[in-house]
Parts: sequence; C-alpha cells; structure tokens
Amino acid sequence: MRGIIPVVLLRELENCLRRNGGDADMARYFDLVSGTSTGGMISLALTCESSMPHSANGQIDMDELLQTYMTMGDEIFQAKSIFGLVQMVSDKYHTSNIQNLCRRWFGAATMSETKVPTLIMAYDLIEGRPQMIRSYGDESAYPAWVAARATSAAPTYFAPMEWDGKLLVDGGVIANNPSIYAYFEAKRLYPECSVFHILSLSTGGSYHTMQKDGTRGLINWADAVSPMYSTAQKRTTDFVLEGLQDCRYLRIDDKLPKAIRMDETNPYALQMMKHEAELSCLKHGYDLENFAKALIENMEYRANASKTGRAGEETVNTLPEAGQPS
Repeated sequence: MRGIIPVVLLRELENCLRRNGGDADMARYFDLVSGTSTGGMISLALTCESSMPHSANGQIDMDELLQTYMTMGDEIFQAKSIFGLVQMVSDKYHTSNIQNLCRRWFGAATMSETKVPTLIMAYDLIEGRPQMIRSYGDESAYPAWVAARATSAAPTYFAPMEWDGKLLVDGGVIANNPSIYAYFEAKRLYPECSVFHILSLSTGGSYHTMQKDGTRGLINWADAVSPMYSTAQKRTTDFVLEGLQDCRYLRIDDKLPKAIRMDETNPYALQMMKHEAELSCLKHGYDLENFAKALIENMEYRANASKTGRAGEETVNTLPEAGQPS
C-alpha cells in the first residue's frame, strides 16, 4: 500500500513535464523503467497496456492509478484467519486475490510489449539468486501479470510465484531499491552513454537504528533483523550510486511520521501517506522540475541516439524506481 507515495510523486513529475511543454506519454521520456514489489507493479502500469483508463496519448491516467491504490487493499489483504492461527503454517493472505488483480490489470500483455525497456526485480528461491524479469531479455515472453505477481510475492504475506521452473518471491529480498541493477542494465543496453541520470522514488518508511540495550538476546533481535537488513541494503545502494562518476543519482526517500505496514488498509493511514507524498512533492519540487526539463531535453536528442533495446524505433530513452542516460 505504500506504493501510494511513488504514484503521487510520479503524478507530480507528469505535471512538471506538462508545465515545461512535454506532451508525450511520461514513460517514453525514459530509457529504462525499473521497479521492485509495489514499485514493480507501478512500473508495469506505466509501460504496459493495462485495464486502467489511458489518455489520448496512450499514457495511464495517474489520478486513476492513485485511486486504485487507495481502494485495492481491501481486495488484496483478506486474511485467512482472524485469529492468526493459520498463518503459523501458511501465508497470511489468500494469494488468489493479488493474482486476480495482476491478471485483471495486465490481461494477456507480455513483457516484450512494454513501451520502453522495463526491468522488474524478483528473487528465485530455488537458485538462490536475483531474478531480473526484463522486457528485452530471455524473460521477454513472460506475461506482464506474472512479473507483477512475482515481484510482489512478499514472504509470509503471499505464496511464491511458480513459473518457468522458478520459485519467485518479492524482489525486495535482494533489491528494495533496484537502482543498482537498473544502472548496470542501462550500461549494457546503452554502452555509448557516458552519464546515467537516475530518479529513484521510495515508498517512504524510515532507517532502522538500534541502541546497545536493544541488541541483547533473541527477543530483542527477533523483530530487528529484517528492518536492519533492509536499512543496510538501502544505505549500500545509496553509497554505491552516489560514488559512481558516471551516475547522477536523485533519490527521494522522505521519512513517514509514523510506521505504515505494507498491508495497511485503514483509510486514514492511506490518506496520511497521500498527504505526506504531496508534501514531498513540494519539498522536492525544484529537483522534480529540473529532472522533467532534463527528460524533455533528452528526448530532443533521440534522433541521433542508439536503437539498442528499442526494436523498430528510431529513438531511445531511461526511470529506476527510474533513470535516463544522457
């Protein structure tokens, strides 16, 4: 449900594009779009045909996508047991609900049909390795709904996605922020590019910290291990990308005033996230405006750009969680 935050930020980015004369489908300003978990679903909504209403230029209606996010929790998060007893031996929620949602969103669309190169992150439990689901790679025949279902298969919440001999779970296991994977994929797709601009949109939250008294014993560590690893992963991604000479990394990752679960359905909590995201739009308005201008400028150079990754098109384009090489 924290996908509400990047949807609001993307809606503002679209507004910035329009204010600066950009009238094309927002996805087409990027050379690569990447996402993990709920971010993976949003990425696919931007680059794939879906059941959401679209505008005349083929772009998804961001207001409609936001409204969908504000209401879909009640459909997805239906617990198997109100007492939590079943969860001890199975997943918390009925997997069929989110699977039906993914099928309804993306229908028969395949990864190969995305408007721009798209990278969705998952993790293969059988091989014990990251699984990149790429619209331009060996996975291009994957149905888009399978990619959405796999990247959002959060352990303990939903059953893994079984597909093509793989057992796939939420990409957040390995890449909560998929920007590093997107950076290296963009380098491979566009080897002639000298600088890569990455816009990375988080789903809010906070950085996990601990004091000495909280590090003693199993009970203290039980609830700390997962958020500690998540924080370490985010910090590492930021450290690496901020230190690369050929990377310009803009990360929007504002802390929420209170913790919000990924399966939160309380309307007041959802409205609070929407409000906080709107405040982030104001806080980062200058950066978003400048990024929109850079996207428009980048599109003007497309006529002489490489055709790599864009079969049948004369122009190329890069968003991780969003990014664009220049």
